[in-house]
Amino acid sequence: MKFLKPRLPGFVLASALVISIFTLLFAAGISYKQLQMASESEKMVVNSYRISVALQQLDLDTRNAETNQRGYLLTNDSSFLQSYFEAIQKVNQSTSQLDSLMSDNYQQSRLLDTLTSSVAKRINYLNEVLRLNNYKVTSTDTIKSLILKGRELMNISQTYIYDIKNDELKLLKRSEMLHENDIKLPPFLILFIVLFSLFVFIISFYKINSDLKDLAITNNQLLINNELFEHSEQIADISHWYLNIKENELTYSNNLYRLLGCKAGEFEPTFLNFLEFVHPDDRALVVEGNRKILDESLEAQMYYRIIRKDGVERHFRSMGKVISDTFGNKFSIGINADITEQHSKDKLIEEKIADLERSNKQLKTFNHIASHDLQEPVRKVQTFISRISDKELEVIPENVRDYITGIGKAAGRMQKFIEDMLLYSKTSMSDKVYETADLNEILENSKRDLSQLIEEKNVIFNTTSLPTVNAIPFQIQQLFNNLISNAIKYSRQDIVPIITIDSKLALGKDIPNTRDNTEKIYYEISFSDNGIGFEQRYAEKIFDLFFRLHTNSEYSGTGIGLSICKVIVENHRGYIKAESLSKYGSTFSIYLPA
Repeated sequence: MKFLKPRLPGFVLASALVISIFTLLFAAGISYKQLQMASESEKMVVNSYRISVALQQLDLDTRNAETNQRGYLLTNDSSFLQSYFEAIQKVNQSTSQLDSLMSDNYQQSRLLDTLTSSVAKRINYLNEVLRLNNYKVTSTDTIKSLILKGRELMNISQTYIYDIKNDELKLLKRSEMLHENDIKLPPFLILFIVLFSLFVFIISFYKINSDLKDLAITNNQLLINNELFEHSEQIADISHWYLNIKENELTYSNNLYRLLGCKAGEFEPTFLNFLEFVHPDDRALVVEGNRKILDESLEAQMYYRIIRKDGVERHFRSMGKVISDTFGNKFSIGINADITEQHSKDKLIEEKIADLERSNKQLKTFNHIASHDLQEPVRKVQTFISRISDKELEVIPENVRDYITGIGKAAGRMQKFIEDMLLYSKTSMSDKVYETADLNEILENSKRDLSQLIEEKNVIFNTTSLPTVNAIPFQIQQLFNNLISNAIKYSRQDIVPIITIDSKLALGKDIPNTRDNTEKIYYEISFSDNGIGFEQRYAEKIFDLFFRLHTNSEYSGTGIGLSICKVIVENHRGYIKAESLSKYGSTFSIYLPA
């Protein structure tokens, strides 16, 4: 499964988005305010321009009226009079326009009222001059006086026009200063903020898009894992459940319904509905286990019976515990397993164990009988034969003497057989108490035990240093005794027996004819001789109980010695192998765990 790369925490990404949004809103607000201020400034400039034009037009129209009046007075041409009245009309229009443009400024409106009053008086003087001129009842000095007053009013009007223009200019400058004070951020800084916010948006978009792709991959993998998990549950006859303790919402896997003989989702997933399937005698056990999980937050394991929908009784095992997620929410999770087959196998094993225990008791009884009741008659037969041989053998006929000798030998073989059987039984059933054992010391003890036989045959030993192992000392002692005595017994006539004992390390996978294919280390201890040997095809049969390659007339024995060797090696979780070539000696290899 592919692991996702580490990514920014959701809080950091959300914070970046929020900051970028507020930055954009701030930039937009500043831009809007600048546009609004620019619009207002533009309106003020346009209004000032219109006022200035209207003032100039008013002054021009007034001057035109005066000029046309003079032309008429000098020439009496009516066309001048007509132009005069048109100029007067335009003066009135300019006055109305100025009144409209300056209506929102009280100070300017007062100046305009004064200007309008001055212009109106000047127009009145012009009209009065025309009236007096038409009636020719006034002297030239009177008309001249009126004209001079009109000129004086013209100068006063010029002053008012100048004052109004000057006030408009001051208003424009003050507005510009206010605009500069309100807008602290220069345009390039606003542009930088916008570009930075766009950059954050692009990075956030890329990150969100990347996370969505990773989420899609994760969801796809979760879907596959869920299918695998459900399939695994079906194969293993298990199911799972989890309970959201805070919300009290219980969820069962689909396989639980199948284990109960129902269709998926056939009943509402509640503890009480599940309890209906539990065997009545086991419900209290399940309730108590569930209480321990929820109330005491303890891990619980329960074994109980359920009755499926079809009435079949099955055995279940449940395990559950309480966990917490990263948000502190608590969940109760658990597994239900159908262990009916395992329960049947365990019951069968228990029965076999009980049978084995009975067999062991019977074998112990047999050992007791063999060691006492069976050996006693044999010892008596040997005793009686010994007495006959000591006192009556010379008077007994020769053929009867041979019978008695045969009976003595048979009794001896019988005793040896019983002793070997007891030894085999003791080796198989004794308690396995392991100790640290020096094999060199055990070898020397074996030589002392077999010293008489070794001296009779003049046996030569070639040995290397042997290891120290964890073993059952008396069993290893018996193993060495059996292998050495076996090598001496099956030595060739007229050839000095040579026994070579060697030791080395070996891996489990290198041990022939075994299933151990591991790197486990063993001590390989080999016993080689130059005796009569045997055919390799008997290499495994010779370890069978009572199997013999030779008759009693050739070599005495019971066929139990090598069987005991095999049992001892197996008690030590090892292996024993034999290799031989007829008339060229044998090698017995023992593999003990290092």
